[in-house]
Amino acid sequence: MFDEKEHAVIGYYHRRESAWGYRLLLRGCRHFGYYPAGRRFLSMAGAQRLMEDRLGAALALPPGSLVLDAGCGEGWVARRLSRRFGLRVEGVDLLEVSIDRARRRVADAAVGFRVGSYARLPFLDDTFAGLYTMETLVHATDHRRALAEFHRVLAPGGRLVLVEYSMPARDAMTAAQRAVFDAVNRGSGMHSFPEFTHGRFPAMLAEAGFACDQVSDVMPHIVPMLRRLHHLGYLPYAVARSLGRGHRLVNAMAGVELYRLRDLIRYNIVVGHKPARLHVPGPLGR
Repeated sequence: MFDEKEHAVIGYYHRRESAWGYRLLLRGCRHFGYYPAGRRFLSMAGAQRLMEDRLGAALALPPGSLVLDAGCGEGWVARRLSRRFGLRVEGVDLLEVSIDRARRRVADAAVGFRVGSYARLPFLDDTFAGLYTMETLVHATDHRRALAEFHRVLAPGGRLVLVEYSMPARDAMTAAQRAVFDAVNRGSGMHSFPEFTHGRFPAMLAEAGFACDQVSDVMPHIVPMLRRLHHLGYLPYAVARSLGRGHRLVNAMAGVELYRLRDLIRYNIVVGHKPARLHVPGPLGR
């Protein structure tokens, strides 16, 4: 059902460190939070809800609109968008255990979840009024194929929001910096992240047939959470490194090393849409 790289993503989330870390620290919610200016002591859960609100505001769809959550995880984002914005949400995720938890978490007829890959979406053309990813397109085996599927299932005029990281081009980094990004990407199954270089999103969307409306870098607003993850991961990562096994603690490594390289990373909210089809009149103007 899934290809080799998709199985690598599944394996990353099934690793003991990932399974327990996401459960104990974030209750299974797998995205960064948004910290408004002056609120760096906000709880991580509170900041995550604010990030979900930013996503909902970027979608800017009326209540009752049907949207696709591509990489829905355990359903946190879908639940927020349904309850706060009145949206109907269909979620797709690679992990069966995540879908099971999402279904238990969200007992709402307006929200549904299924196991599957967003590179092969089980929906008809022009189904959705909106579609989003929340830090999940980086895991795509082939982001071009995923974006093509997004374009297919999104209705003309439909809204697309990608909440995703970007990084510098390889030739703009030192060898040591490249090694850090390579290790994090390899360990966490972020197959497409190396192609998400700064400023690349408008061209990526255009290549897939979308119009890019806005790209906002909100990295300063996630740094408080990244700092906390750095502090939590520092000691276990240091011990693992001393034993030559630092790469085994992927999330601790990411928290520590990416905090150190935080000035190189952008955290983007990319907003686009699928252009409406042009009406070509017939010979009699019909």
